[in-house]
Amino acid sequence: MKSIELNIEKALGTVSKSDVFALEDKAKSGMEMLHKGTGKGNDFLGWLHLPSEITEAHLADLEAAAKQLKDRCEIVVVIGIGGSYLGAKAVIEALSDSFEFLRSEHKNPLVLFAGHNIGEDYLFELQTLLKNKSFGIVVISKSGTTTEPAIAFRLLKEQLEAQVGKDEAKHRIIAITDAKKGALRKLADTEGYKTFVIADNVGGRFSVLTPVGLLPIAIAGFDIRTLVSGAVAMEKACGEDIPFEKNPAAIYAATRNALYQSGKKIEILVNFNPKLHFFAESIRHQSTSRPIYIRWDNGFRKVKEPSSKPFFRLPK
Repeated sequence: MKSIELNIEKALGTVSKSDVFALEDKAKSGMEMLHKGTGKGNDFLGWLHLPSEITEAHLADLEAAAKQLKDRCEIVVVIGIGGSYLGAKAVIEALSDSFEFLRSEHKNPLVLFAGHNIGEDYLFELQTLLKNKSFGIVVISKSGTTTEPAIAFRLLKEQLEAQVGKDEAKHRIIAITDAKKGALRKLADTEGYKTFVIADNVGGRFSVLTPVGLLPIAIAGFDIRTLVSGAVAMEKACGEDIPFEKNPAAIYAATRNALYQSGKKIEILVNFNPKLHFFAESIRHQSTSRPIYIRWDNGFRKVKEPSSKPFFRLPK
C-alpha cells in the first residue's frame, strides 16, 4: 500500500529546515498532550484511534446495511449537512468515474445528497426525479431537529411512503443518529428503522470514518475495508512512537507553525484535479480557522486579521 507523502521543500526558503526542526520538542509536547487528553477540546478526541478501533463486526454490519439498500434501490439519498455529508461526498467524488451519472447502466445505486441546503428548486427537482424511481434514504442527524436535514427528510420520507407503502419504506430508511436521545432516535425506534450511532467524541471533520461516511461510501460500491485499512496505516505512521523526522503529522504541524511565526498567516488549499474538489470543500467547511474579513468599498480591502492560530497549533 502506498502512503501519503509530505514534501515541504517548496516551503524552505521562507523558513529553513532548522526552523522546522527547532519545533521538534513542541511537536512532541503537542503529541503527548493529544494522546494523554490533557489539552482543550479533549472531549472530541475520538478520531485519534478511530481507524484501529473499527471492528470486523462493525464493518460487516455496515456492508449488510449497504446491501439492504443496494438490493432495493436505484437511487439512495443521503440527508445531512456539514460533516454529515461532506466527507462521504468527497470520497465518492474522488473515487468515481466523473461521468458515471450519465451512463445508462449502474452497478451500484446512484448516491445523491439532500438536507445541506433549503433551496426549494433543489428539493423540487430532486423529488421530481425520484417519482417512479426505486429509492432509499440514509438520514444523518444527531438531534433530528437541524432545519435543513429535517425539512428534506420529512418531504422525502412522505414521498417514499406514498410510493412504496409504509412497511416497505422502513426497510429503505437507515438513520444515523444519537445512541439514546433526540427526535430522530425516537422516530427511528418507533418506526423500526435500521440505525447506526454518531459517536459523541468524533467531530464532523473526522466522521467520514464512522457510519456517517462509511455507509454512503459502501452504498456507492467502494471497498470500505480498504479505506479503513489505509486509515489504520496512516494512524500508525503518525503515531506517538514515530520519531519526529519520520512522522508526517508532526513535520506538517511544525512547518505550518514555523511559517505562521515567520508572518505567513494566510493559507491556500489547492488541488488541480476536479475529483478532489469536495475534499477541499470538506476541509474548508469543517476548519476551525477563520478567513480574513473583507468588504466591498471601491474594491476589496482587509478589515480584520485572522482571529485564530493555525489549526495544527503547537503548545506554547
